[in-house]
Amino acid sequence: MDHPIRIIISCRKPNMIQRVVILVAAMLFVSLCAGCGFHLRQEATLPANLQRMYINIVDPLSPLAKDLARALPRSGVVVVDKIEPGVAVLEIPVNAFHTDVLSVSGRARANEYTLRYHVEFVVKDAAGTIMLPEQTVELSRTFTFDATQAIGISAETDLLTAELQREMVQSVMRRLETASMAQQKD
Repeated sequence: MDHPIRIIISCRKPNMIQRVVILVAAMLFVSLCAGCGFHLRQEATLPANLQRMYINIVDPLSPLAKDLARALPRSGVVVVDKIEPGVAVLEIPVNAFHTDVLSVSGRARANEYTLRYHVEFVVKDAAGTIMLPEQTVELSRTFTFDATQAIGISAETDLLTAELQREMVQSVMRRLETASMAQQKD
Protein backbone atom coordinates (compact mmCIF):
# COMPACT_ATOMS: atom_id res chain seq x y z
CA MET A 1 0.00 0.00 0.00
CA ASP A 2 1.32 3.43 -0.97
CA HIS A 3 2.04 5.89 1.69
CA PRO A 4 -0.32 8.98 1.53
CA ILE A 5 2.62 11.37 1.38
CA ARG A 6 4.03 9.59 -1.70
CA ILE A 7 0.70 9.88 -3.47
CA ILE A 8 0.55 13.64 -2.80
CA ILE A 9 4.16 14.12 -3.95
CA SER A 10 3.63 12.08 -7.09
CA CYS A 11 0.52 14.13 -7.91
CA ARG A 12 2.45 17.37 -7.54
CA LYS A 13 5.36 16.43 -9.80
CA PRO A 14 3.48 16.71 -13.11
CA ASN A 15 2.11 20.07 -12.01
CA MET A 16 5.63 21.26 -11.17
CA ILE A 17 6.98 20.02 -14.50
CA GLN A 18 4.12 21.78 -16.28
CA ARG A 19 4.96 25.04 -14.48
CA VAL A 20 8.62 24.77 -15.43
CA VAL A 21 7.72 24.11 -19.08
CA ILE A 22 5.38 27.13 -19.13
CA LEU A 23 8.04 29.31 -17.49
CA VAL A 24 10.72 28.20 -19.98
CA ALA A 25 8.34 28.75 -22.91
CA ALA A 26 7.47 32.24 -21.64
CA MET A 27 11.14 33.13 -21.21
CA LEU A 28 11.92 31.82 -24.69
CA PHE A 29 9.06 33.87 -26.19
CA VAL A 30 10.21 37.06 -24.44
CA SER A 31 13.81 36.57 -25.54
CA LEU A 32 12.76 35.89 -29.14
CA CYS A 33 10.61 39.03 -29.22
CA ALA A 34 13.40 41.13 -27.74
CA GLY A 35 15.97 39.60 -30.06
CA CYS A 36 14.03 40.37 -33.23
CA GLY A 37 13.64 44.05 -32.34
CA PHE A 38 9.96 43.89 -31.39
CA HIS A 39 8.77 46.68 -29.14
CA LEU A 40 5.39 48.12 -28.28
CA ARG A 41 4.19 51.08 -30.31
CA GLN A 42 5.05 54.30 -28.57
CA GLU A 43 3.27 57.62 -28.76
CA ALA A 44 3.96 59.67 -31.87
CA THR A 45 6.96 61.99 -31.64
CA LEU A 46 6.31 65.34 -33.26
CA PRO A 47 8.86 68.06 -34.09
CA ALA A 48 9.31 71.33 -32.22
CA ASN A 49 7.28 73.35 -34.73
CA LEU A 50 4.22 71.24 -33.80
CA GLN A 51 4.67 71.39 -30.01
CA ARG A 52 1.88 73.95 -29.67
CA MET A 53 -1.20 73.18 -31.75
CA TYR A 54 -4.68 74.51 -32.33
CA ILE A 55 -7.35 72.08 -33.55
CA ASN A 56 -9.65 73.83 -36.02
CA ILE A 57 -12.53 71.42 -36.60
CA VAL A 58 -16.08 71.83 -37.90
CA ASP A 59 -17.56 70.55 -34.62
CA PRO A 60 -15.22 71.27 -31.69
CA LEU A 61 -17.34 69.07 -29.41
CA SER A 62 -17.12 66.02 -31.67
CA PRO A 63 -15.53 62.81 -30.36
CA LEU A 64 -12.68 63.27 -32.87
CA ALA A 65 -11.84 66.73 -31.49
CA LYS A 66 -11.96 65.48 -27.90
CA ASP A 67 -9.90 62.38 -28.63
CA LEU A 68 -7.27 64.37 -30.55
CA ALA A 69 -7.13 66.87 -27.68
CA ARG A 70 -6.28 63.91 -25.40
CA ALA A 71 -3.89 62.14 -27.81
CA LEU A 72 -1.77 65.15 -28.78
CA PRO A 73 -0.57 65.92 -25.21
CA ARG A 74 0.59 62.30 -24.86
CA SER A 75 2.95 63.13 -27.74
CA GLY A 76 4.25 66.22 -25.98
CA VAL A 77 1.98 68.70 -27.78
CA VAL A 78 0.24 71.51 -25.94
CA VAL A 79 -3.26 72.01 -27.36
CA VAL A 80 -4.24 75.69 -27.26
CA ASP A 81 -7.68 77.29 -27.42
CA LYS A 82 -6.96 79.92 -30.05
CA ILE A 83 -4.62 80.63 -32.94
CA GLU A 84 -1.58 82.61 -31.82
CA PRO A 85 1.86 83.29 -33.29
CA GLY A 86 4.04 80.19 -33.07
CA VAL A 87 1.06 77.82 -32.92
CA ALA A 88 0.59 75.07 -35.50
CA VAL A 89 -2.92 74.47 -36.84
CA LEU A 90 -4.60 71.16 -37.50
CA GLU A 91 -7.54 72.00 -39.76
CA ILE A 92 -10.26 69.37 -40.09
CA PRO A 93 -12.94 70.70 -42.45
CA VAL A 94 -14.59 67.30 -43.03
CA ASN A 95 -15.52 64.87 -40.25
CA ALA A 96 -18.45 62.66 -41.30
CA PHE A 97 -20.03 59.23 -40.82
CA HIS A 98 -22.06 57.53 -43.55
CA THR A 99 -24.02 54.30 -43.54
CA ASP A 100 -24.41 52.54 -46.88
CA VAL A 101 -26.52 49.50 -47.69
CA LEU A 102 -24.43 46.72 -49.22
CA SER A 103 -27.00 44.01 -49.86
CA VAL A 104 -30.77 43.60 -49.85
CA SER A 105 -32.80 40.47 -49.18
CA GLY A 106 -35.52 39.04 -51.42
CA ARG A 107 -38.06 40.89 -49.28
CA ALA A 108 -36.42 44.24 -50.07
CA ARG A 109 -34.86 44.55 -46.61
CA ALA A 110 -31.26 45.55 -46.01
CA ASN A 111 -29.07 42.61 -44.95
CA GLU A 112 -25.63 44.16 -44.88
CA TYR A 113 -24.37 47.66 -44.14
CA THR A 114 -21.09 49.54 -44.33
CA LEU A 115 -20.33 52.20 -41.77
CA ARG A 116 -17.86 54.72 -43.25
CA TYR A 117 -15.89 57.39 -41.41
CA HIS A 118 -14.47 60.11 -43.66
CA VAL A 119 -12.04 62.78 -42.42
CA GLU A 120 -10.03 65.36 -44.34
CA PHE A 121 -7.33 67.46 -42.67
CA VAL A 122 -4.46 69.85 -43.37
CA VAL A 123 -1.57 70.71 -41.05
CA LYS A 124 0.13 74.08 -41.03
CA ASP A 125 3.24 74.52 -38.93
CA ALA A 126 3.89 77.40 -36.55
CA ALA A 127 5.22 79.55 -39.42
CA GLY A 128 1.95 79.10 -41.35
CA THR A 129 3.40 76.97 -44.13
CA ILE A 130 1.56 73.83 -45.12
CA MET A 131 3.43 70.99 -43.51
CA LEU A 132 1.01 68.28 -44.54
CA PRO A 133 -1.17 68.94 -47.58
CA GLU A 134 -4.80 67.87 -47.53
CA GLN A 135 -5.10 64.30 -46.35
CA THR A 136 -8.18 62.13 -46.76
CA VAL A 137 -8.67 59.20 -44.44
CA GLU A 138 -11.62 56.88 -44.87
CA LEU A 139 -12.20 53.95 -42.57
CA SER A 140 -15.05 51.48 -42.88
CA ARG A 141 -16.64 48.52 -41.14
CA THR A 142 -19.16 46.10 -42.56
CA PHE A 143 -21.88 44.51 -40.47
CA THR A 144 -24.92 42.38 -41.16
CA PHE A 145 -28.48 43.02 -40.10
CA ASP A 146 -30.36 40.14 -38.55
CA ALA A 147 -34.08 40.89 -38.20
CA THR A 148 -34.33 38.47 -35.28
CA GLN A 149 -31.79 40.54 -33.32
CA ALA A 150 -32.88 44.04 -34.27
CA ILE A 151 -32.42 45.35 -30.73
CA GLY A 152 -28.68 44.70 -30.83
CA ILE A 153 -28.11 46.60 -34.09
CA SER A 154 -27.92 50.02 -32.44
CA ALA A 155 -25.47 48.71 -29.82
CA GLU A 156 -23.34 47.15 -32.58
CA THR A 157 -23.42 50.39 -34.55
CA ASP A 158 -22.36 52.35 -31.47
CA LEU A 159 -19.52 49.92 -30.83
CA LEU A 160 -18.31 50.11 -34.44
CA THR A 161 -18.56 53.91 -34.39
CA ALA A 162 -16.44 54.12 -31.24
CA GLU A 163 -13.88 51.73 -32.77
CA LEU A 164 -13.68 53.82 -35.96
CA GLN A 165 -13.22 57.00 -33.92
CA ARG A 166 -10.29 55.46 -32.00
CA GLU A 167 -8.72 54.24 -35.23
CA MET A 168 -9.16 57.65 -36.86
CA VAL A 169 -7.30 59.39 -34.05
CA GLN A 170 -4.45 56.89 -34.39
CA SER A 171 -4.41 57.33 -38.16
CA VAL A 172 -4.20 61.13 -37.88
CA MET A 173 -1.42 60.82 -35.28
CA ARG A 174 0.56 58.40 -37.45
CA ARG A 175 0.26 60.73 -40.45
CA LEU A 176 1.43 63.66 -38.35
CA GLU A 177 4.42 61.65 -37.19
CA THR A 178 5.24 60.43 -40.70
CA ALA A 179 5.06 63.95 -42.12
CA SER A 180 7.29 65.29 -39.38
CA MET A 181 9.85 62.52 -39.95
CA ALA A 182 9.87 63.23 -43.69
CA GLN A 183 10.36 66.93 -43.01
CA GLN A 184 13.27 66.22 -40.65
CA LYS A 185 15.03 64.13 -43.33
CA ASP A 186 14.85 67.00 -45.84
